Amino acid sequence: MRISHVAFRRLAVGLGFALSGCAAIQIPKEQLQNFALVVPQDLYGNGAAVTEVYSGSLRTTLQMSAEGGNVLPGVSTRPGVNVLPGRHRVQVTTCRSGGGSNCTPYTYEFEAHAGKVYVLRGPGQRIDVLDRFKNTSQGYLSPVVGNVYITDQELMFKRNQELAAAVNAGLATVEQRKLDQAFIRKIGARVCKQYGRNVIYSGYVESIADDKVRIHIADAYFKDSPGIRPEGFLPSTIWESPLQWDLCK
Repeated sequence: MRISHVAFRRLAVGLGFALSGCAAIQIPKEQLQNFALVVPQDLYGNGAAVTEVYSGSLRTTLQMSAEGGNVLPGVSTRPGVNVLPGRHRVQVTTCRSGGGSNCTPYTYEFEAHAGKVYVLRGPGQRIDVLDRFKNTSQGYLSPVVGNVYITDQELMFKRNQELAAAVNAGLATVEQRKLDQAFIRKIGARVCKQYGRNVIYSGYVESIADDKVRIHIADAYFKDSPGIRPEGFLPSTIWESPLQWDLCK
């Protein structure tokens, strides 16, 4: 049985009272431009409500709003809460079944701006951002680490930073290998090479011929667990460029 809009509204307000420790308050209409509206999607059709809002480590009073129901075309949403501009951690409680039972809290952390509507679409899903008064799309917030959400511009900047860091790390590795060539091109040198993200092969230089070295790969282990060997590994001998190997640390 589905919980009615009125019944869930009462449940949400009750949860808000219990969790915030103080009464929910209404914002005068003429002051709404100074606030953002946070709206939960009713994922299962049995009710959803914002039940906690934190600014930093402080739990704030729930400032309930009559706005938010069906604010996004084709998406079932419920009335939300008003929040001041700034970074917030918002908990949404969503019910899978009627009667207020089997309800699950989800958390979203993001930067809110005045005059915007933030539609919380469920864990791992992008947050829709709308103009509060024109009801036009203003883009999205995307999940990154944990429950943290950032703008598309911030996401692109983050990815560019990660790409630049990876390129710089690769260049640094090449330069270090060049510096180590005199030591790698010695019979008996202990050398290592990373395969994939987490497997390290280690071995010894057996002989040298022109621009290649013959390496006996004697062992393999996981980067984060050196005592564990990958399943199916067998020792082998290969010829490769010494520029593809590192001195073992």
